[in-house]
Amino acid sequence: MLIQLTIENFLSFRDEVTFSMMGVSSDRQHADRLIEDAAGKGRHVVTIAAIYGANAAGKSNLIKALSFAKELILEGTRSNRSIPVATFKLGDYTKKASKFEFIFTHQDARYSYGFKLNREQIIEEWLHAIPPGKKKEVMYFERITSSDRKTSVDYGSPLTGRSSKRKQFLKFIAEGTRPNQLLLTEAIDKNVDALLPVANWFEQVLTIISAESDFANLAIFALSDRSFTDFLGEFLRLAGTGIDGIDAREVELDFDRYFPAMSKVSRDEFFEEFLERDENAVLMEDTNGNQYLILKNEDNRLKMIQLITQHRHENGNLIDFMMEEESEGSQRIINLIPVLFILKQSHEEVIFIDELDRQLHPLLSQLFVKAAIDCTHKANQLIFTTHDTNLLDLDLLRRDEIWFVEKDRQGSSSLYSLAEFKTRPDLKIEKGYLNGRFGAIPFFENPESLGWNSRDIDSAMETIEQ
Repeated sequence: MLIQLTIENFLSFRDEVTFSMMGVSSDRQHADRLIEDAAGKGRHVVTIAAIYGANAAGKSNLIKALSFAKELILEGTRSNRSIPVATFKLGDYTKKASKFEFIFTHQDARYSYGFKLNREQIIEEWLHAIPPGKKKEVMYFERITSSDRKTSVDYGSPLTGRSSKRKQFLKFIAEGTRPNQLLLTEAIDKNVDALLPVANWFEQVLTIISAESDFANLAIFALSDRSFTDFLGEFLRLAGTGIDGIDAREVELDFDRYFPAMSKVSRDEFFEEFLERDENAVLMEDTNGNQYLILKNEDNRLKMIQLITQHRHENGNLIDFMMEEESEGSQRIINLIPVLFILKQSHEEVIFIDELDRQLHPLLSQLFVKAAIDCTHKANQLIFTTHDTNLLDLDLLRRDEIWFVEKDRQGSSSLYSLAEFKTRPDLKIEKGYLNGRFGAIPFFENPESLGWNSRDIDSAMETIEQ
């Protein structure tokens, strides 16, 4: 589970900000949703969080910070390449360090992993943990890279043990780590097993869904798991989309129909490259942005997986529809529903969604969040950004599950929780938020400052209508 995330000097986050999933134990509303920290000590964690803020306040920048850190950890950097960190631009912050720190639990251990960096090098990096069954935090490693690009690493006993050979191996890794490379990334590449749980958390537990992305494995997921298809269809019926069923079908790949703009040469090259790959599936996108899953069978013939929605004809029969025939709202919710299924089925997931309410009716957003609350359990968490004030309801969310992002006049974003405000249990949070009581809303100047008057507006409307 994610416990805490800290960011500094990245995009609009100039100063250090902290996002926390720690619950306020004194708040007894929805107390059943507080989950005990896997590392113990009586701490409690919430399983869901909504992040609000005006347009351009920094909500999506929080998601981008997560994506940057995850990619840097899992993919690393190339030799002699600068680190693509995006620092705060409205000031002299290019040479100043950016900071990222994650505190999370995984496999009954509690980890604190972080790093400071600029475009040239990793300045500091550290990993501390409370191992399973222990109560005290211990150091795994602390790394410092000097201004002359020399790396110094102190290792703790969980990594070194009592083996001189192991200490020598770890020293070799430290000496071979490039200044622009994370030690964690290098150590995983060199098979330091004790660090695998940390890397696995970022790779297998932490999922980030941008506002524009689709669920990449939706078609093959539906094809291979009937329980998922049933879950998907049931939610779509419950949501009143008009979709009565959904199915995935395997059909012959027809380039002329689905990829007419693709030349014969490009088709042949694609076919040859696909046959040489170890993977049996690949996503292809047409000129309209529609994605198709292409499969390679045992005979090296290419098949395509189509996701079919079904609507009820007036005569009672089911009629097939292509995904692109559905509304953007229906397509959006179809690509979000797998999140609910994963939260319900998996034992440990931390999922971030940017702009949950994008193209969704407010009541559909509310239905999704209610379902997510029912699906999250044990070590599962859902964190999302949204503008939907319909969700600002203490009957739905706890105060420590509601967060705000606000940008000041210098363009710097801050991050804070509703739990920091003294509120009555019966307070209408949505009304208070829209009235500016909690900040994080757009500030509009008087429209009259534009120099318009009613005659100007009427004239403009007449021009548009003509």
